[in-house]
Amino acid sequence: MKRFVSLLALVFATNAFCDSAGDELQTRLNAMHSLTANFNQVVKTKQKEISHSTGTMALERPGRFRWQTKDPMEQLVVADGKKLWVYDVDLEQVTVKKQDDELSGTAALFLSGYDNTVTRDFDVSATGTGADQAYDLHSKSEKANFQRLKLIFKNNVLAGIEMYDQLGQHTIVSLTNVKSNPKVAASLFQFKPPKGTDVVQQ
Repeated sequence: MKRFVSLLALVFATNAFCDSAGDELQTRLNAMHSLTANFNQVVKTKQKEISHSTGTMALERPGRFRWQTKDPMEQLVVADGKKLWVYDVDLEQVTVKKQDDELSGTAALFLSGYDNTVTRDFDVSATGTGADQAYDLHSKSEKANFQRLKLIFKNNVLAGIEMYDQLGQHTIVSLTNVKSNPKVAASLFQFKPPKGTDVVQQ
């Protein structure tokens, strides 16, 4: 549930650590209105793989996203801009949380569109040339769920995201079949618990 994703694209070539990298990143985030992709996610700790999952994701600014894990266990995370729904299919249980509280200071903000404060919360540097770029974001807050994020672009398309959390876990998300700014059905960001589902409010 905590492994969510981010986005953008274009050209920025530098290996210097400076505010302009953050400005470029913010510009690209602001240009992102919607996104769909398939994902392959690996979570490691001390170089040991502890989980591997695959699925699909979709997002639409502002504040809406869908993260659907299909393998090895089905789980659906839906954010409608106000509430965050985490549905565990096998358990027949859905947990409902206030979206702002759950997502503040996490990588999930990049899924639904970060506001104009990326450099307030992160120090940003960039490396790469031409169409292949990587942005490195280091959190300015020790309390943030993710201390470091890395956004990787190939041929000007978001190809991967890496996240490092407070527990020492390293999450690697690879994206394929990425579509930027497609028309996305509003129903993807709505959730109605199936009959018989246990609803837990937090």
